Amino acid sequence: MDDLIKFEEYLKYERRYSPHTIKAYLTDLNEFLVHYQAETRSDNLLEADSKIIRHWISSLRSSGEEATSINRKISSLRSFYKWLMITGKIKVSPVISLQNLKKPKRLPEFVPEHKMNELLDNNELFIEDKDGYRNRLIIELFYDTGVRETELINIKCKDIDKGNLTIRVFGKGGKTRLIPISRTLCERLEPLMTDGDQYLFLTDKGRQMYPRLVYRIVHKYLETTNSVNQNSPHVLRHSFATSLLNNGADLNAIKTLLGHANLNATQIYTHTTYEKLNRIYKQAHPRAENNKEENL
Repeated sequence: MDDLIKFEEYLKYERRYSPHTIKAYLTDLNEFLVHYQAETRSDNLLEADSKIIRHWISSLRSSGEEATSINRKISSLRSFYKWLMITGKIKVSPVISLQNLKKPKRLPEFVPEHKMNELLDNNELFIEDKDGYRNRLIIELFYDTGVRETELINIKCKDIDKGNLTIRVFGKGGKTRLIPISRTLCERLEPLMTDGDQYLFLTDKGRQMYPRLVYRIVHKYLETTNSVNQNSPHVLRHSFATSLLNNGADLNAIKTLLGHANLNATQIYTHTTYEKLNRIYKQAHPRAENNKEENL
């Protein structure tokens, strides 16, 4: 189709898109063209309307294609028909009223409590590393407070209140929050607490930690638990919130501890309680499946 060839030239010479991006656009458009030809017996995409495009989107969804992939195809069509409008070949884009599909929320990965306890109680694992003492405290602080990676990196010695057992954290948007810590953790942190203006966690050269190093440390130790696909600092934040929720903490309290701006961001953790609720139901309810044989 001539219009597709001209559109390719437009993307290449005027928009200066990469070959990879151009290929993706044309793949999507040719895929739509195949569908359009099968449904209309025509290859004139200038005559396509929103109805045939919606039918194509519906067929993609029925075939199990993910929302992210479908949205990319919609974006390709949107760009193509916008170009046709710019060149004066059509007056109204058939994609103008089409909205992207909502992406399903990805449930947070977390390390189960017993796995975290096994990791933190494995003294030999940390002793093997010359920086093991510091590294263990990094893992423990992440799990005990739910702080973000950048928040942990920016904690200074003066931010720890040994009397009130709290850590002051500077979160997103410059917001400050106080997070309680255990006396045990506070005592373990004390050897690292030197000058008040000094950062709590330092590199071997006495400088402030940086994200890549923190990631490598967390990844190294979380990998030994064989619990999650992504062994990142954020997984420890998820693990913190999940443990609190599974042990009866109020959702609003978790929201405050995590530094979330609204409750919607915190509610994603409620899925983790299902397994526990299901177990309680089966153990306690007289008509639950697990109890049937016992009650016979």
